[in-house]
Amino acid sequence: MIATAANLLGAMQWDPGFRGFLTVVLAVIILCGSVALILSTNSGARLGTLLAVSALFGWLTVMGTIWSIYGIGWKGEAPTWDVKNIVENDVSQSSVEVAQTLPLPGDGTLPDPLDLRAESEDLQAEFPPERKDPTLSELAAIDPSIEDTVNEQLGDWHLLSASNKYTGEAQAKVSEDVVAEGLFADATEFTFLDGYWTGGEAPRASDSIIGRIIFKVTNTFDRPHDPFYVAIQLQAVIPQETKPGQAPPTVQRDPDATVYTVIMERNRGNLRQPAIFFTIFCGIVFAITANMLHRRDKLAQLQRAAVAGAA
Repeated sequence: MIATAANLLGAMQWDPGFRGFLTVVLAVIILCGSVALILSTNSGARLGTLLAVSALFGWLTVMGTIWSIYGIGWKGEAPTWDVKNIVENDVSQSSVEVAQTLPLPGDGTLPDPLDLRAESEDLQAEFPPERKDPTLSELAAIDPSIEDTVNEQLGDWHLLSASNKYTGEAQAKVSEDVVAEGLFADATEFTFLDGYWTGGEAPRASDSIIGRIIFKVTNTFDRPHDPFYVAIQLQAVIPQETKPGQAPPTVQRDPDATVYTVIMERNRGNLRQPAIFFTIFCGIVFAITANMLHRRDKLAQLQRAAVAGAA
């Protein structure tokens, strides 16, 4: 008997999942059970249990609502990027039709970033000639007018500025995928060029308070969205030796190397879906139990009125 108890305690200490399960069960029994017990002793077993259940699911409904609004608590799958196609040089061969019109660096479709830098003292100060040559995406993060100019020439696509919230995670996904595909040994062998995006939610037309409110309301009912695609271009760098005691040399892309265009689609996931279903279920149970309490109060009120009338 003692050995069996020791083995049970040892299993509980070893398996954190089992310990967590027991912790939740004991917490529910002690916290919820103690409240139900106190209510039952004051109001009777049936009414006390009904009050406890109604209060519990009312609180769970409020908590689930907060989970649903902020995307916390019981979460589903977070949004991710799904790689649809990796194209070498000729983007017209892409399996994603909308990506077949993307420009390539140096094809003359878009302005030369070096020429744009030479025309602006601010850009020269931000990207000195002795440093790595900037891309259009990097220049657009400093001068938004460049992004507007480029977008006018891209048709359905838009320039993905370096300051865009999707740039960092999209490049991280691309780095992971091209290394996994064996195109490069690691992230030091290539450099990112420009990025582009198309589709997705309609952008907000106004940054004013009223414009933001209108966008929040209308965007909620603007479903479904067009597929949201991002294309990231990259190219191999010229190998350079880092001399001991000196800073790493400036990264220089190899203009003769293959230009890889990675097309990805945004998978929106279902981050809030479990919390929403949880809130709906708890809200239904709360509504049923609250209605039962309401009907019981109305019946008790009628019975008291009947007794008072008879007297």
